[in-house]
Amino acid sequence: MEQFVRTSTHVVRSAALLVVTVMALSLSGIAQTNPAPAAKPANNNDALPLGDWRGDSICVVRESACHDEKALYHVKRLPDKPGWVSLQADKIVDGKPEMMGTSDCSYDAEKHILNCELGRGSIRLTVAGDKMEGAMLLTDKTLWRNISLKKDK
Repeated sequence: MEQFVRTSTHVVRSAALLVVTVMALSLSGIAQTNPAPAAKPANNNDALPLGDWRGDSICVVRESACHDEKALYHVKRLPDKPGWVSLQADKIVDGKPEMMGTSDCSYDAEKHILNCELGRGSIRLTVAGDKMEGAMLLTDKTLWRNISLKKDK
């Protein structure tokens, strides 16, 4: 009887493992035949997060050359590129803005995501009303900064 119980338990476990494996393979096949759609840039320039945005750019990698900063981002329309904006990033030093750089960024109006590819990494920000939050990642995907901004009135 004990041998029967051990064999039955083994059969049940093997069957459960087989079901899970088949489901995983089926799902991976679905993912391969139906890839996720690419991000769609904003078609309506009214949806763009234009204006000045202020807040904090906080370093995540503490033992580095990175320093926490007060940030001011200027987001402007790119007339020749619908769904794209120019982002000028300034840091505030002694109460005055110092330009860090400018980048062309795509804006996905459906997901409310602003994405800027930089030479040394990328900035990805989610827009929610008058707030913009996200991060700066290095090219190796290391989280470098957390960014939290609020739109100037």
